[in-house]
Amino acid sequence: MRGGYFSLFFIFLGILFSSRGIARDKNQEHIDSLLAIIAVSGEDSSKAQLMCDVLYAHSYYKPEEGLKYSMAALELAKKTDWKFGVCQVYYLTGRIYWRLKKFDQALKNHVEALSLAEKNNWNGMKTSVMIAIGQDYADQSNYPEALKYFNKAYEIAYQLGDKDQILELHILISWVCEQQGNYPEKTKYDFSALRYSQEVNDKYSIAICMANISWDYLALGNYELALQYLDSSIVPLKEEHDYINLCETYISMASIHTDHQNFKEALNYFDLALKIGAEIHDMNVLARAYRSKAGLFVLQGNEPEALKNFLSASEILDSTEDNQSKAELYIEIGACYTRLNKFSEAKKYFENAKALSMMIESESISNKYYQSVELLDSATGNWKDAYANYKMSVQLTNKLYNDENTKKIMQTSMQYEYDRKEAAVKAEQEKKDIRQRLLRNSIATGLGGSLLFLVVVYRQRNRISRARKRSDELLLNILPEEVADELKEKGSTEAKQFDEVTVMFTDFKGFTQISEKLTPAELVAEIDTCFKAFDQIITKHNIEKIKTIGDSYMCAGGLPVANTTNASDVLKAALEIQQFMQQHLQERKLEKKEIFEIRIGIHTGPVVAGIVGVKKFAYDIWGDTVNIASRMESSGEAGKINISGSTYQLIKDQFKCVHRGKIQAKNKGEIDMYFVE
Repeated sequence: MRGGYFSLFFIFLGILFSSRGIARDKNQEHIDSLLAIIAVSGEDSSKAQLMCDVLYAHSYYKPEEGLKYSMAALELAKKTDWKFGVCQVYYLTGRIYWRLKKFDQALKNHVEALSLAEKNNWNGMKTSVMIAIGQDYADQSNYPEALKYFNKAYEIAYQLGDKDQILELHILISWVCEQQGNYPEKTKYDFSALRYSQEVNDKYSIAICMANISWDYLALGNYELALQYLDSSIVPLKEEHDYINLCETYISMASIHTDHQNFKEALNYFDLALKIGAEIHDMNVLARAYRSKAGLFVLQGNEPEALKNFLSASEILDSTEDNQSKAELYIEIGACYTRLNKFSEAKKYFENAKALSMMIESESISNKYYQSVELLDSATGNWKDAYANYKMSVQLTNKLYNDENTKKIMQTSMQYEYDRKEAAVKAEQEKKDIRQRLLRNSIATGLGGSLLFLVVVYRQRNRISRARKRSDELLLNILPEEVADELKEKGSTEAKQFDEVTVMFTDFKGFTQISEKLTPAELVAEIDTCFKAFDQIITKHNIEKIKTIGDSYMCAGGLPVANTTNASDVLKAALEIQQFMQQHLQERKLEKKEIFEIRIGIHTGPVVAGIVGVKKFAYDIWGDTVNIASRMESSGEAGKINISGSTYQLIKDQFKCVHRGKIQAKNKGEIDMYFVE
C-alpha cells in the first residue's frame, strides 16, 4: 500500500514572520487585536504593515478570510509609496492562493513580488519569493521549473548565510525528488537536512526531518524504524502548535498500522487526524485522512465504507487545482467501483485520472493507472487491453523501484547511522585526549614533576614492550586483522560500504525455558561449548565473527575483505554448525541432559562495517541486511537453515533448497524463504 503513505511536504511561509505559531484560538485573538488597532490607525505605512500582519495570520489557518484584506493592503501600500510593503502584499497574497491550491493565481502574485524584489535588490525577500514560486510550480507538477527556482534561492540563501532557508530548501528539494520518483536523491536530501538541523540544535526542524525520513525507511520496508521516526516527531510538533504536520504524522502512522492490519490502532490515528483537521479547517489534511482511511476499509473488504471515504476526499479535492492528488484519488475510486462491479462508474474515474496523469507527466501515477485499469479490463473480459496495461505497469515499476535505487537509499541511511555513532565516539575520544594532555602538562610543570615522569618512563619501558605483544594478540582476537592494522597505523578506522555480505544468525529454541532448569555454571558451560565449536567452524571458512548476545551468535562472510564466495562460504559453515548441533544433541540425550535445538537464518545484502566505541570497542555491521538476516532466524524452524531469496539466487546451483513460499516476517512484510537440505 505504498500510495497510502505521505512524505510530509512541510509548509514554511518565508522569512518575514515565524511560522511556528500561534495555536488557532490564539491566532484569532491576534487577528482581532490587529484589526482593533487598524480601525483607529491613520492612512500610513504602519497601517499597511498591520494589514500585512493580518494577511499572514490568515494565510496559515483561514486563507480564504485573508483575501478580504489583500486588495485594501495593496492599495494602502501603493498610496503610501511603501515599495517593500507592495512586494510583501503580493508575496503574502500569493501564499494565500497557494494554501487554497489556486496555483495560477499564486504564481501571478509571486512573479509580481519577485520583480519588485529583484529591482530593489532585496535579497532576503528574493529567496522567500523564489521558494514560493518553486512551490507553485511543484504543486502543478512542473518539477524542472520548481528545481530551477529552488536552486536559485539556495545560491542566495547560502551567500546570506540564512540557515533557516537552506534547511527549508533541503526539505523542499527532497519532496520534489520524491514526486519525480528519484528516491535515492530524496533520501540524500532528507539526511542532509537532518544533519543540518542537528547542527543548529533546532528540535522542531529535527522533528520535521525525522518525519520525512520515516518515508525513506518505508521505502526499504523497515516499518519499525519508520514508526520510531514518526513517533519521535509528535511531541515537538505539538509543542510548536504545528497541527497540520501533526495530522500528516498521524495519517502516516495510521497507514503503516493499516498495512500491518493493526486496524484498531490505525482507526485511532485516522480519527485523531480528522478531528484536528476539522478543528483547524484544513481541507487538504481532511482529504488525505479520508483517502487513507478508505484504504483501511479496502483491506477489510468493506468496499461501501471505503467508497464513502474516497468520495468525501474527492468532494474536497475537486474544488482545488491539486491535479496530482486528484489523479491518484480518481484511480482509487475507479478501483473501488471495479470491485463493486460498477464498471461504467469505474471507467469514468479511470479516464479522468489518465487525462490528469498525462497533463502532469507523472510516471508514478501512470503506473498506478495501468495497474488499476488492468483489473477493470480483466473483470469485463477485455483480455487484450488487460495484457497491454499489465506490460506497461511492469515496465514502469521496474523503472521506478529497481534494485539500484533501493541500494542507494540503503547506503545513504546506513552511512548516516554509522556517521552518527562515529561522531559520538570521536567526541568522547577528544574529551579523553584533553584529560590526558592536562595530566601530562601538570606532571611536566616543575622539576619534581619532570623527575617523577622520567622515573615512571624508565620503570615502564620494559613492561610496555611485553604488554605491546599481548595487546596485539588481544586486538586480533577482537578485530579482523586488516582493521586492527589500520587502527594501529592511523589511530582510527573508516567505515566501509560492502555491497554484498552474507550474514548468519543462530539462536537456541526455547532457551529461556531450558535455562531455568540449569545451574548458572551448567548454562555458561553449554553455551561456551557450542560457541567455541562455531568459532572454529567459521574461522575455517573465512567468516568473520561479529558478536554474541545471550544465546544468539552472529557472523558474516564477505568482509573485512570483499569476496564473491561469501554466500557459499556461510552456507558451508551453517551446514557444519547444523551437523555439530545434531551430534551434540544426541550426546546430550544419551546423558539425559537438557537439549538445545538451533535455528539458523541467513541473508545476503549490503552493509556498512566499522568500529564504534571507546571502551570495549568492537567491529560491527549496520544496515537492513542485518535486520532481515535476524528475521530469517526467527522465521525459521529448529534444526533447519532458513535463507532469503537473495541468498538463494547466489547458492542455488551448489546447494539443494526447498522453497517455503512468501513468509510474513515481523516488520518486513512477506519475504521469499528457503530451507537448505
